[in-house]
Amino acid sequence: MRTKKLFLTVLVLGMAASSFGCGKESSKSEEKNSAKETTTEAAEEETTKKDNKGGDALDGLSLGMLGYVEKSKQTSANINAKTLYHSVMCVLTDEEKKIANDIIYTKTGEGEFGEKVNEYFAELAPLEYIVIPDDYGQPKAIICCGGTSRKDKVGVYGDIGDADEIREMKWKKVLEKFGLEYKNYTDIELEKDDLSNYSYTHEEPQGIDFDDADAVKSCDLAAAIAWEYNRGEEDIPVYLYGKWSKDTPLTVLAEETDWEVPEHGDIEYVLEYNGFSVINVFCWDTECDKKYVGDADMGYGYTNFVGKTWDDVLEYYGYKQGEYVEY
Repeated sequence: MRTKKLFLTVLVLGMAASSFGCGKESSKSEEKNSAKETTTEAAEEETTKKDNKGGDALDGLSLGMLGYVEKSKQTSANINAKTLYHSVMCVLTDEEKKIANDIIYTKTGEGEFGEKVNEYFAELAPLEYIVIPDDYGQPKAIICCGGTSRKDKVGVYGDIGDADEIREMKWKKVLEKFGLEYKNYTDIELEKDDLSNYSYTHEEPQGIDFDDADAVKSCDLAAAIAWEYNRGEEDIPVYLYGKWSKDTPLTVLAEETDWEVPEHGDIEYVLEYNGFSVINVFCWDTECDKKYVGDADMGYGYTNFVGKTWDDVLEYYGYKQGEYVEY
């Protein structure tokens, strides 16, 4: 029954997502300009400390803001990687194709494949990205970056063990790690996808105990929230980081299934959007321990926050507890 319930949770969210559409390269002169800007900023900072009492406090505030900006850039890079992941998935699904290459290195908008990806990925600036396929020719992980300067952050999304290490590397070092050469893009090979070879058995992410009723309930809550915002008929205020009151019932209709919308207390949640469609939800029922992070991710059930708490989720997205952000 538990397996069936989890499968239905995955199915419901997948159905919600399927109704909707399933980045800059810096020159050497730009790097020099960046170095000049850094020197100027350092000089101004030193002057501030000399000319004002309490300079150390001002310096601390500057460092705090710098840390926030860096986190924001990293989060943006990770979201780019995630959006690319789903865009590539949509193209492969539409074409009923799979990836024949061992690895892909390309650029948004590059060639016929890149043009199709861009139909789902509205780029603000060109991005280079790497696609690592799984055994079935579907994307296992995507790594991307907008350029090669020190300010360009590497985004990572998917099933890859050393993701944190890769995010700390510069783009050319990432390419070297995978035996790739800068700007020497891969000739992308696709082949017919035989869907009969797939196993639709849900694999539980390592670190989550699905014998734990509260863990399952947390994931069901995330699925219900995603369904509400994708298909709900009520006029619900939308927040990127918000709270769903226990006095506001979830109106999800689960006709022709035995999936029951779980009862809940106040729920804090974080949403990610692709256009107007919710593609990911993290949530926490405030009556439960913070280790019970609910996750609903395009119906795949995978999370980068396995074994982490609600505080870790908020820190990753740059939100502060209780300071909700309207969409």
